[in-house]
Amino acid sequence: MNDIQFKVGQEHENMKGAYKVLAVKKDTVCICWENGEQATSAAALQSRIIERMHQERAQIRAKRGKKTKTAKKPVLAVSKFEGLKEDDFSKELASAAWRHYDSLGGAVAVRLSPERLDIAPWPRYGLPEIEWADFNHRLDDDFRLQAKFFARLDESRLYFGFYVERSDEEEDTKKDWNAFITWLRDAENDSWLNKVASKHDLSICDVKEQGAFAGTITPAKGKWCLSNKGKEQEIESLADFLDSLTDTTRVDLQIAKIVEKDEVVSRGVEIADDMAKLFELLMPLYEASAVFD
Repeated sequence: MNDIQFKVGQEHENMKGAYKVLAVKKDTVCICWENGEQATSAAALQSRIIERMHQERAQIRAKRGKKTKTAKKPVLAVSKFEGLKEDDFSKELASAAWRHYDSLGGAVAVRLSPERLDIAPWPRYGLPEIEWADFNHRLDDDFRLQAKFFARLDESRLYFGFYVERSDEEEDTKKDWNAFITWLRDAENDSWLNKVASKHDLSICDVKEQGAFAGTITPAKGKWCLSNKGKEQEIESLADFLDSLTDTTRVDLQIAKIVEKDEVVSRGVEIADDMAKLFELLMPLYEASAVFD
């Protein structure tokens, strides 16, 4: 790989945790960790750290792919992840260790098929959230507007699944959003997603408090239903519904599985298996939405 081209506002991770790029000057970057600590570092050094962390996971994933089908249980060889704990369920724990590359982020990444895209995890700076995306695609453009997988905690639940955004700024890229809508407009794809959502209890929402639409969309007898404050609206075509949302409003669309805290904690390390299986299942949607230049 070539050295990463750092940009102001990018979020990355090194051994100290998640950080944000504050400034780029010639061959150096000024970075800030979530605890407020700042440092100026050689860009080449930070690039090598990111690539080494990524390569460690890629090597483990490749080795797992060579294991025989007779193996009873895959061995997690990458991380310290021992399952999510009750204390992890807090919006305030933005620097929680469960987001680190050698914890849940890496545990899910190495469980994904090595034949798929080169999926890597990124902890969201200042948020109790991890995102997974193709390594090269993530570095190619504004990650906030890219298709990705995600996991997020609040005080009582785990949310994980597929995430795609549409900016409300005219000049911002909408490549992945438009590709997602194009894929969804095919009736067979809409039907496939509806069946997957029904079988695996997935729901669709805009996660922002003042989002493009309020309520939750769920499958209903082969169609979609928007439920909001006791009122229900039938949706014939999900693509048409999303296309009808005003262009002047940002959309933060998540197709998610929601699991209560007690169940997550009781699953232990197997919650990483649950997440990886759903990501693999939704991979056709991600592959169709992630537009590479």
